[in-house]
Amino acid sequence: MALPLPHALNHPALPGLHLRRLRADDAAPFHAAVTTPAIGRMLFMFPAEWSLPDAHEFIAAHAPRERAPLRLAIAAGNGGFLGSIGLVGEAGNEIAYFLTAQAQGQGVMRAALAGFIDLVFAQFGARDLRAAVYHDNPASMHLLRSLGFVETGRAEGACSAQRAGAEMLHHFALRCGDQP
Repeated sequence: MALPLPHALNHPALPGLHLRRLRADDAAPFHAAVTTPAIGRMLFMFPAEWSLPDAHEFIAAHAPRERAPLRLAIAAGNGGFLGSIGLVGEAGNEIAYFLTAQAQGQGVMRAALAGFIDLVFAQFGARDLRAAVYHDNPASMHLLRSLGFVETGRAEGACSAQRAGAEMLHHFALRCGDQP
């Protein structure tokens, strides 16, 4: 069954904002974003030396997926790459997301994450979603709370590929039907 993706996510400043499968031409902006220290250190799996060929391989492996681990592009109305969102983790219900530096602070991720949550609950039959956020990412924690996620605990956890060691992670959960 093909994964149905929404044509548009409601965002007043970016008409046509949508989720789509990753494409080969997303590799360069994907790579640039995840290797930018301010972005990459908030992610778990992309080391600073991650290469452009690595990005092409990652996209080739994840673009056709319809089950976790799954990554989609967050795209502007013109199709331009703004970031990525997906399902990761062993249980396949943990969300991971990022925006390019240029797309941050404009409400893009709120619209993308709200649409993604609806998609996952409707198409995957998930009962809940999880997220782990580093202690020094208050914007992400605020976003999750605004979409109905509840903090379920804190623990020193897995180190980002761009951090020196384990650091405090805040764990969040959202049950299907609890989103505002």
